[in-house]
This record gives sequence, structure tokens and C-alpha cells, in this order.
Amino acid sequence: MKGKFSDIDKVFNNPDDFFGVLFYGPNEYKIDSAYNNLFNSFENNSKITFEGPELTADIILNQPEIFYNDINTISFESEKKIIKIDMTETDKSGCLSDYIINPTEKTFIVVKSGRIGPSSTLRKVFEKADNFIAIPFYENSERDSHEFIKKSLLDNDCSITKEAESKLISISGNDSKMLNLNLDLLYLYLLKEDKKEINIENLEKVLLSTEPAEAQNFCNFVALGLTEDAFSCLNQLRLNGQQPIQLINNLSRLYQRIHLVALAIENGEKTTEAMKNLKPPVFFKEKSKFLKQTQLWGATKTERALVILNEAEREVKKSPDLSKAIVNNVVLRLSVAAQK
Repeated sequence: MKGKFSDIDKVFNNPDDFFGVLFYGPNEYKIDSAYNNLFNSFENNSKITFEGPELTADIILNQPEIFYNDINTISFESEKKIIKIDMTETDKSGCLSDYIINPTEKTFIVVKSGRIGPSSTLRKVFEKADNFIAIPFYENSERDSHEFIKKSLLDNDCSITKEAESKLISISGNDSKMLNLNLDLLYLYLLKEDKKEINIENLEKVLLSTEPAEAQNFCNFVALGLTEDAFSCLNQLRLNGQQPIQLINNLSRLYQRIHLVALAIENGEKTTEAMKNLKPPVFFKEKSKFLKQTQLWGATKTERALVILNEAEREVKKSPDLSKAIVNNVVLRLSVAAQK
């Protein structure tokens, strides 16, 4: 069935009413939070099992026997089995189309995806089924961003000046993931300096420690496939103190914007209108480069790029000692892929 964001409470409070849920949309941070929180809410229930690793899009599309084997394997002690499925690489449904028609009552599937349109087969099968629900996670409004910051500051026992908060939202673009990552960088700085307030001075020191134009050039070189220029710029950014997470964040933000425009174009919107509707808008000096990047990548390739960047972000957080090699690998993979 078609759901809305507020319907997430129905899934959390009455999971027995459903056989599965799809979380989709552009707000990756909220999707990941809901995805993980749903599992956390089931953890203390001894009658629910979480057997096997998270399933991937490749399994659902190309290896359905693995999915069905997982579905049909459940311990006698359990009343329900929860299966996690990551479909962020595709908008297709694969073997889920057949499964949703005839689901297993003792199994609950939790699927996460990204920006998928109404014509997506994955979205369609969840919306048409009575015991499955598709819940969208749209981009934040400015009010949402203020609330997000307020809660984060409260959780971390910190404060922020009005000027710094406005600048933070301007830098992060009402993106929960970007806000969270930028706030984490600021909290690390405050902890190091034994401070509790984020002001415009320490915000600019942490988040704008390099020339904005230089950081923009780096992202442009990667997305345009100019590998040598990208690495030259990357080395300079490192000398200027740019952190690995910041580098990945900057690239993620550009590719998210390219993906938005490419998807709008594929859905019939004119290129000029799609670019005009971006928030914040494309700077006039960057329009020709951005148009070229959109032409090089398109929606499908950009989705794969975002998957690579998400994986790199997790790897950097998990293994900071390997962060330089991880970022180098990302820059090489993306800049080469741009020209294919």
C-alpha cells in the first residue's frame, strides 16, 4: 500500500499487520535511521530472529534462490524472522515481485532504496500489495533542519549561535546526512578545544578551512573524469587540512545534486527547469560544468557513484588509518567511470 512518513509508527507499533516495508526517497539519513531503528525495536523480542546477513540488490535481481532459501529457513522457537534487503543500487523489484504475491507469513522483509520514481517496479509492487507498505522519506525543509540541529545539540550538550546555525544550514543544504556529518566534525573540534558552543569562527575554521573554490574544483574534476587534475587538487586540499570525511561529503553532495537533475530529466522535465529547481541553485559560473556532469553520469550511473561514496564513508569511519587509500580509490573509480 502507499504510505506516508507518519505511517512509520504503524510499522513500529504493529509489525504483525504487515509482511514487509519499503523505505525510499532522497533523505538517506532518515531512511538509514528508520531502517536501523526498526531492527533495534525488535532486538529484545526473543520470538523474532535475525538470521543471515543483509541481502543485496544483486541477490534479489540475479540470485533468487539465495533469497528463497533465507526466507524458508526459520528456527522452531521463532514466531517471525526479519530479513534486511538493501536495494539502493536499483529501482527494480526482481524476485520480490513474485514473493509479495505469495509471502511467507512468518517472515517480515525490510527493504531500503533511494530516489525511485512512481514507475519503479520496486515501488509499485509494495504500493499495490495489501500487507506491504512503501514509505517515502523526502528532503528536509529548513524547519526540519533547525529541529534536527536542536535535537543533536541537546544530545551532545552543546549550543550554537544564530549566525553559525544559519551558516551550517547554508553549507549542508537541508540534508540530514550532511548536517549530521558536519555536526560530528564540529563536536570533535569542541571536544579537542574543551568548548561547548559552536560559533561562526570555529564553524568556518572546521568546515571552511580550505578555499571553497578549491574544494569545488576537486569535485568538478572527479565528476568530469579529469583524473590527473582531481588528484593534483586532492593533494593540495590535504595540505590545507581537508579531512577525508569532508572530501567524501563534498563529493556526495555534488553527486546527489547531479542525480536529482538527471532523474528529473529522465522523467520528462526540461534540463533548464530541472537545474533551476535545485536548492540551493547552481551557481551561474558552474552551470556549464554541471550540465556536462549530468550528461556524463545520468541517473543510473550516479546511483552507483552514491553507493561507492556511502561505502567509502563507512570504511573511513571504521578504519581511519586507511582513509587516504580509501579516498584515493574513490577518486580513481569515479573519475574513470565518468568517461565510460
